[in-house]
Amino acid sequence: MSIIAVANQKGGVGKTTSTLNLAAALQEAGKRVLLVDLDPQGNLTVASGIVDIDAACPSIGDLLQNAARGRASSGPSIHDAIVHSPAGLDIVPANAALSAAELGLVSALNREAALAGLLKRVEAEYDYILIDCLPSLGLLAINALRAANGIVIPVQADFLAMQGLAQIFETIAAVREQLNPDLNILGVLLTLVDQRTAHSREVVRVVRASLAGQVNVFETEVRLHVVLKETAKVGRSILDYDSNSPSAEAYRGLGREVLSVLGDSPSQRDLKATQNSRLLDLPTLVKASPAVAAVAEAPQFETFVRDGWQRWLGSAS
Repeated sequence: MSIIAVANQKGGVGKTTSTLNLAAALQEAGKRVLLVDLDPQGNLTVASGIVDIDAACPSIGDLLQNAARGRASSGPSIHDAIVHSPAGLDIVPANAALSAAELGLVSALNREAALAGLLKRVEAEYDYILIDCLPSLGLLAINALRAANGIVIPVQADFLAMQGLAQIFETIAAVREQLNPDLNILGVLLTLVDQRTAHSREVVRVVRASLAGQVNVFETEVRLHVVLKETAKVGRSILDYDSNSPSAEAYRGLGREVLSVLGDSPSQRDLKATQNSRLLDLPTLVKASPAVAAVAEAPQFETFVRDGWQRWLGSAS
């Protein structure tokens, strides 16, 4: 089982949209997927079709509060919190209780590992767990990075959004060194790409050129399409809402890339069911060997964090 955190401390870069639709693509490829909403605003919960997030009980916040008090074994379990959402995906919902949980974790023993302890109880039941992180690098995000073995970093094709890459790279390096040496960057995902503007095209070029040979950048780019905003309103994934749209194909491509980076492939049991689907007709978007090498070679990444990012971000040494 793989636990994937979708994280960036910058808001509005498409984390929630990408978490939901990547999960849908993995499920379409025959994988058992669980979503975890780790944002007190509950955006992933709402985007999955659960509108009344305050009625979700127990939520991930309730579970983490119990864990912070040392009552994880006596209170409700993570199985009690899992909801099969209208979007067709299993999810552990979030609401305002998560903010209180973060405060409670500050004084808890082993506070960075609370989420990892909860997820261990369901790891045998799912192939992939995707965590939608809040736009922050606080204790909740650290819990996600401690629990995960892979991270996807959505980056909006905008120079201001790109500035935050250095900060999250440094955080990942610190988590690797102190808490989770198994954490790998699966890739940087370029989102909200508007090919009509020179600004957006230039950001795409700079990100790809600057990270080449250091950090994997997915070949898939998520273009700026209003249909992705419409899916949140109706509580469905883009693969369900508009299956043949360019956005749906992009997330199918992302799903294939993530599977490739992790050395996985669509489940054989679903190949006949999907033989007429455009998922299997897509060209190969990433070569397995270079992608795996880019993720696995931690020393290259650490060197990049220490020496390389100031140059292309224009920061002082």
